[in-house]
Amino acid sequence: MAALRVVSANTRLSLCISADEIDIADPLRFVPDRPHRLGVRRGRVLELELNAAPTCSMSPTPSTLGLYSAGSNARGQLATGDTEDAHTFAPCLFEGSLPGRLPDDTTAVLDIACGANHTLVLLERSGTREVWGCGDGRRGQLGPSHDREGSTAFRPLDLSHVEGLEGYVPRAVAAGWETSYVVLSSPAKSDVLISMGADDFGNLGIGGGKGLAAAHSIHRVPLLSAFPELPEGEQILNVRSLGAGPHHVVAAVSLTMADGPTTEALVGWGTARHGQLGDAMPNKQKGAPIQTSPRAIHMAGERLAPGTVSHSALGNQHTVFLHSAAKVSGMGSNRKSQIELLETVEDACDVACTWNGTYLLIRSGSRDEIVATGSNNHGQLGRGTVGTSGALARVDFPPSMGLRRILKLACGSEHVLCLVEVDSHETTRREVWGWGWNEHGNLGLRTTEDAHVPVRIWPAEGSIAVGRPLSVWGGNGTSWILIER
Repeated sequence: MAALRVVSANTRLSLCISADEIDIADPLRFVPDRPHRLGVRRGRVLELELNAAPTCSMSPTPSTLGLYSAGSNARGQLATGDTEDAHTFAPCLFEGSLPGRLPDDTTAVLDIACGANHTLVLLERSGTREVWGCGDGRRGQLGPSHDREGSTAFRPLDLSHVEGLEGYVPRAVAAGWETSYVVLSSPAKSDVLISMGADDFGNLGIGGGKGLAAAHSIHRVPLLSAFPELPEGEQILNVRSLGAGPHHVVAAVSLTMADGPTTEALVGWGTARHGQLGDAMPNKQKGAPIQTSPRAIHMAGERLAPGTVSHSALGNQHTVFLHSAAKVSGMGSNRKSQIELLETVEDACDVACTWNGTYLLIRSGSRDEIVATGSNNHGQLGRGTVGTSGALARVDFPPSMGLRRILKLACGSEHVLCLVEVDSHETTRREVWGWGWNEHGNLGLRTTEDAHVPVRIWPAEGSIAVGRPLSVWGGNGTSWILIER
């Protein structure tokens, strides 16, 4: 046994065990005067019910970060060391580190991006940034060094195959169904956006026809192609934001010329049939099936004003923009009411999308709420009902939860997570709540039943939390919680 930490309170005991093998079934009865041999699954958190309330503390650990995941795991995309779905939150494995521990000198998890069966995580370590990946790499979505086999633990991605990136560091990540994207930056130089993986729908953004062979390579996305009338001269291109749906991508970019003028644009590529990339080809037929290279996004023949857009969120066939004036707009398919009445919303401060739904965080004074519209076939609108779609309305949090502030909103394919502050016993604490699709246990509730209203998923009911939640992310049937112990 490499590490053991035991903490008890009242009649519950939480154990964190690192071992080579784990096999635990139902919770065990713990009798202090009788030894027990425990089988454990690698790095899982076990909860033992006590007959008494002993106080036990072994090897106290300093405050540190830990990443936990739950849900779909057929290709090891949860990084839990196996390929079994996780119905409770399990500690993630990072190559070279103990279960539940991030690599040494990690100071922050900046972002997580989830594809169909692969995951990217952007870490800040020792003053630099690194991209790590796990899961399926057979389409090249984890780069050439991971393309022959899946990985059930996070491993650093080798981006050295791209020439001319000396001095560049990763700044942002995104993931489509089987495609990955990384933005790299260097002082006083243009940003570089790379793509890797499948190109079935122009996902790579490098031009060519449908199904272009990617040859498991790392590609530079030609963002300058979005500026066909670019004047000659030296320029600096910056990627201000990047978002990816299953098969389309939207980036906000700016181009600054040496003499001072700056041009901004929202550009997109990938599937476009339903208008999720706007009128990407002005003066030509709308509804083009795919855009294989970056093009400026137009609406009604006019370039969409990028300076007002602070954030974008992408579903399967729709795109939603959060504007700097706290307003929201959407484009693309509305068959599930996923962009219905968005323009009527005020005081929006965040936006997120499931495949066929849109979720807005509204902050007005001391009042926080989430409103949602779109598909509700798994109860993902959080209203206690199940149906094909629903109009824009508020998510029903229970009044008894003592909601104080919603810190972050995150959407998976058809489930929703949020990090909240709640009033508890005259203090404020952080919790994670979730609802919607739960077929793979992605809500971490020990079941596979959908949740039609928000329920607390961290700390789990009747358990002792192993750490304070700092952030949440949602993927395709997966959920992620960053904690501080």
